[in-house]
Amino acid sequence: IRTFTTKSFHMCPIPNPNNCSPGQDPTESPDRLCEDGQLITSNFSRKTHILILATTRSGSSFVGQLFNQHSDVFYLFEPLYHVQYTLIPKMTPSKSATDRRVMLGASRDLLRSLYDCDLYFMENYIKPQPINHTTDRLFRRGASKALCSPPVCDALGPTDIYLEEGDCVKKCGSLNLSLAMESCKEHGHVAIKTVRVPEVNDLRALVEDPRLNLKVIQLVRDPRGILASRS
Repeated sequence: IRTFTTKSFHMCPIPNPNNCSPGQDPTESPDRLCEDGQLITSNFSRKTHILILATTRSGSSFVGQLFNQHSDVFYLFEPLYHVQYTLIPKMTPSKSATDRRVMLGASRDLLRSLYDCDLYFMENYIKPQPINHTTDRLFRRGASKALCSPPVCDALGPTDIYLEEGDCVKKCGSLNLSLAMESCKEHGHVAIKTVRVPEVNDLRALVEDPRLNLKVIQLVRDPRGILASRS
C-alpha cells in the first residue's frame, strides 16, 4: 500500500543523434534537454481503486483488513450484500441467465458508484430505505475503520485508536451517508471486499474503464482448505 503513487512525474524525449540540429551536442545533459524540449507529463494523482475478489473462507476478510488499517484507504466490507439481498427474492426459482445478468449489472453499477464515492446509490438496495441519507442497516458497517472514525463518527475517545466492530455500531449510532461520502473523498484510495462476484471476467467492464484505475486482487485457496473451514 505504501507504494501507491500520489505524485506526478515527467519524462523527457530521448535524444536521437541523427535528429540533432547543427551545433547541438548529442551527449548534452538530459536535464538540459528537459529544459529545452517538450515535456511528456503523466499524472498519477488520481485514486487507485482496489477490489478484493474471492470465494467464502478464502482469507478475503483478513486481506481486506490489511487495507482497512491504512489511514489513506476508505474500505467497505461486502457492499454487494445489499444488491443480493434485494434482488434474489425477485428472481425466478431457476435463476436464469437473464437473472444473472441483472444481478451482475446491478453489482457493477454499485461498485462504480462506490468508487466514485457516491454512497447515495446504495440507498436503492438498503432495506428499509434510508431516511435523510441516514441508516442503521448497512451490512457490517463496523468492519470499516473509516465509517467508525471522524468525521463519520465522533465516538472515539482521546485515548482510543479504533473501535471494535460491535462497539462501533453501538457508539456511533446510525450511519450518515453524507458524512461517509465526505470521508471517502478525503481518502486517497478506495478498497472494497466481495465474495459476491462469481468470476473475475465479470469485472472486465470496470477493469477496462480508465477513469477507475481499478486493481483486482483475486484470492485463490486450495478447495480442500475451504471445505474444511466451512464444516
